[in-house]
Amino acid sequence: MMMTILGSIFWLIITLGVLVTFHELGHFWVARLFKVKVLRFCVGFGKPIWSRFDQHGTEIAVAPIPLGGYVKLLDVRDCDVPADELQYAYNHKPYWQKMLIMFAGPAFNFILAFFLYWLMFVVGKDEIQPTIGEPTQIMQQAGFVEKDQLKKIDGQTIRTWSDVSLSLITAGIDRRDIEVEVETGSGTIINRTLPLSAIPTGVAEEKLIEHIGLQAYRIPLAAKMSELDADLPAAKSGLLAGDEIVRINDVEIADWYDAVEVVSQIEQGPIQVDFIRNQAQQSITVPALMADPDNPERKVLGIRPDSPTESDRAYYNNLFFSLSYGPIESIPQAFLQISKITSKSLEMMWKLVTGKASIKNLSGPITIAQVANDSAARGFSWYLSFLALVSLSLGIINLLPIPMLDGGQMLFLSIEKIKGSPLSEQFEMKAQFIGMFMLISLMSLAFYNDILRSVS
Repeated sequence: MMMTILGSIFWLIITLGVLVTFHELGHFWVARLFKVKVLRFCVGFGKPIWSRFDQHGTEIAVAPIPLGGYVKLLDVRDCDVPADELQYAYNHKPYWQKMLIMFAGPAFNFILAFFLYWLMFVVGKDEIQPTIGEPTQIMQQAGFVEKDQLKKIDGQTIRTWSDVSLSLITAGIDRRDIEVEVETGSGTIINRTLPLSAIPTGVAEEKLIEHIGLQAYRIPLAAKMSELDADLPAAKSGLLAGDEIVRINDVEIADWYDAVEVVSQIEQGPIQVDFIRNQAQQSITVPALMADPDNPERKVLGIRPDSPTESDRAYYNNLFFSLSYGPIESIPQAFLQISKITSKSLEMMWKLVTGKASIKNLSGPITIAQVANDSAARGFSWYLSFLALVSLSLGIINLLPIPMLDGGQMLFLSIEKIKGSPLSEQFEMKAQFIGMFMLISLMSLAFYNDILRSVS
């Protein structure tokens, strides 16, 4: 547990450090391009813990709170500017230059996202074909069957389970029926209608997939025991190889995956295990779970399934593939990925604003830290994909017309251009206060959601 927490903190710092640095580098570079004097380039908030001055007199600093950063430009509204330096002041530059300086931060996030996706495709990302297991509920009623491989959803090509989630959740929130193209286990391409309008109104977003009845294909494994470790609780209590578990603590067990799920929810003993041995049902009582010898933080019952058949193993192994392209082919694929994620992100944001989607979907630094750690653990390409996604999200959010964000500053500049005079200092202060209140409220809500997810 402690290593997981430390890993999450480490990868959060790395993730935000990279993204914030690149974002602020956009403002910094374009400001320098237009000969605006940069007073400070800072990564992080708070009192700098390290700083130095470059040859242009800009202070390069690192602050301890890694949740953002800023570039401080010479501006007559912030300090007295000598007459000979007015030409280097931000507010003395033309409208289009100030707009480009503000736009450069989000633009650099988009550029970084493109490079990261391109690199991910060149390196290759280990994926699994989106093939469904035994469907239930709506999918079962719509005629989907096990081993159907999802090819297109609502007209969009599907390559990975991430594509499936993006398409199904947004359509599910709208309760909109969609067309799904599948390749059956026999290799036939057919279209099926998925009636998402049948999802009950009160179902939350996190329960959509469950109500749709979608689950990934898994190797069929009966809850039949293979050789058991004599030092673990199940064997000590009398369970033998060949026994097939049918119930644990009065919960019906259909297969090995049910057994794993039930055991994972057990906090303390005793544990009653009902099983079939020699065609007769028997029961044992296991006093308690035991620390896994290979992972002391994990509690185990000590059960182990029989091996799958060779044909089942071969079919499952054939579902794995590397999502990769050559350096040239990866360019349009990276653009396509950015277009798809941007479209779905904007769609989800609109659903949040209009109330169609729950604010429980907002995530904060705790979730980012956990996903960053998980992505890094899965491999280099998975972390690249995660980093690209967060960079893209940061770029999109910063373009929103909210004071305190780049989009809000661009809105102020446009209003000044239309009215032909600067906005009053009082108006800007009030607007900044409102923007700060909105951002603090959203961050607090996201942090609250993070805590609820961690507790649950």
